[in-house]
This record gives sequence, C-alpha cells and structure tokens, in this order.
Amino acid sequence: MLPGKALLIGSTLLAAASSIQAQQPIETRSAAPAAQDGKGQGTRLILLGTAGGPIIRKNRSQPAHLLTVDGKAYLIDAGDGVSRQLVKAGYQPFDIKSVFLTHLHMDHVNGLAPLLAFNWVSRRNNHIAIFGPPGTKAIVDAGIAYSAVPEAIFELQFPPAPKMPDLVKANELGAIGADGPPATIYQDDKIRVSAVENSHYSTIHLPQRAYGEDRSYSYRFDTPDLSIVFTGDTGASEAVTRLAKGADILVTEVIDLDKQLSLLRAFGVPDEQLGPLIDHMKIEHITPEQIGAMATAAGVKKVILTHVVPGADEEADLTPYVMGVKKYYKGPVILGRDLDKF
Repeated sequence: MLPGKALLIGSTLLAAASSIQAQQPIETRSAAPAAQDGKGQGTRLILLGTAGGPIIRKNRSQPAHLLTVDGKAYLIDAGDGVSRQLVKAGYQPFDIKSVFLTHLHMDHVNGLAPLLAFNWVSRRNNHIAIFGPPGTKAIVDAGIAYSAVPEAIFELQFPPAPKMPDLVKANELGAIGADGPPATIYQDDKIRVSAVENSHYSTIHLPQRAYGEDRSYSYRFDTPDLSIVFTGDTGASEAVTRLAKGADILVTEVIDLDKQLSLLRAFGVPDEQLGPLIDHMKIEHITPEQIGAMATAAGVKKVILTHVVPGADEEADLTPYVMGVKKYYKGPVILGRDLDKF
C-alpha cells in the first residue's frame, strides 16, 4: 500500500464517523484488575505488556497479551519480559500452547527465546506452536540456538526430556493479503483465528523477497462467547476495519503523534534524516481519532488501548489517548495497563 493510499483511507474513515460525538465520561484506565484469574470458564483477556516500541520502561512491559478460553491459554505477541508477566498474571510459560506473532519488530518478539527456554526447563514436555509472518521460523531457530549452550549444560544434571527443538513448531503463514476476506489461520475446539495484512509496513518492502518479512498481521479470535480483534501495529486500514466488523472487543495500538514527534526531534537530528521514521509514525501507526473512526465503522462494542506510544513513564496526563477516540466513537474506551483483566 502506498503512503498516499494509507492517508486516504484514514481520511475516509474519519469523514464517515465525524458526526458521532461521545457523551460518556472519559475512562483513562480500567478498573482494578478483577479477582478472576482467567483460569475459569469462558473467555478472559489479560494485558501482559502495554508499552509500544523498542524502549524499556518502568511502568509498562513490552507488547504481549494473554487470551484464555475455558482455561486454555493463547499468547498474542511475546515482547521482552513476557515470561515474568505471565507469572505475575498467574501463569507459567508451560501453560502456553500457541503463540501468535503479529509482526517481527523486536518489541513484539524479544521475549520469545526465554519463553521457549523456560518451557523446556519446566520438564512438562509442553509443545508450543508459533504462528507468524515469514521470518518466524528464523526467529524461533535463533531463539533455540541462543539457549543451546545452557541447555547442554543443564542436560548433564536434569532428568531426561525432549530436546528444546522438539517442543517447538514454527508455522509461517501463507500469502495473507489486505484486499480479500480475512483468512482462517488456526482453529481448535475453543477458537477460530482469522487474519488480514495491515498497513504497518506500507512504506517499506524488502526487494529480495516477493513475500517476505515485511508483513504485519491483525488477528481476530472468535470464541464461544466473545470475538476479540488484536490490531497489532497498524496504520489506518480498511482490512482491519473489515476484520473487526461486529467484534465484542477491539484491542488496538495507539499513538499520540504530536508527543512522539516531539520526542524524536528532541534528539536534535534534522527532519530530513528522520524522514523515514517520521513517515513510519504518521502512516504506519494509528491515532486516537483514526481508532474512533475505525471502531465506529466496524461497529465494535468496546475499545481497549494498548501499545501506548509514547507511553513514557513520566506522562502524567493520559486523557488525550482516550479523548481522541471518543470524538468519533460512542462506546466504552479503556486505556490499558499491564496485568489488567477483562
């Protein structure tokens, strides 16, 4: 998708929803985490990491979300620190049977290697299936190789168990596009997962591959009682709007563009050198106003904001993230915190 087309989509969605003005009070965060630990019946969502971008923060962990359906656990993205966040939420790495990577930026995958290693150390012989764009297998193989030396040392004293590579299967998704209907990529007795390509990489393409690592996906999970869409990282996208049609919950990234650009320029680098990065922020991430337009066009019942950019530890006023959405969407909007449960 060309940058101009992405901007046109955003303008179209905003125009379609511009007449809607939300009247309910601003909700900048969810209520205190529920007592429900997610291991009971029904569908539960836990926000493990709500930071955005490859920057370590004190108050927000890197991107990761846990979806449980009747106690069966699915992980969406695996940012740095995800194993510890799982334990804080009442789970262990060996509870995870399936991982869905939206894209392969480091803030979404840097916790994968430790997750696989801690799963192996548990001696539960738990097999993990990992789904993601082309390049997923290379990341999984590299993660296993990263732990090969400590694995070999541990094996000298640990009880026998399968080798780490035998407990992991990487599944690279096929040619999923943005123009056709959502593609079903996974189904079991609890969920059906559909995917579309979004616009997070709309300004870049790797020339050496016709279908390569420059792919970013949004996922929809349909369970017996809920439908939840995870945008991952994306700009304005008609494909994501179609994917979210009628969903109960839209879990979406959010960027305060003015704040983020101010932070970038504070480094003193001229705009002409920052050009590609500025384009990335403007075109390949989504603003609160664009989220509101998308949520209205899709008719979703609730919006949860995550992957908060800049989301700096010192940010005192978080209301702009929510207020922008509410300009064009009249449903509930929640600015997520780490370990919030729904």
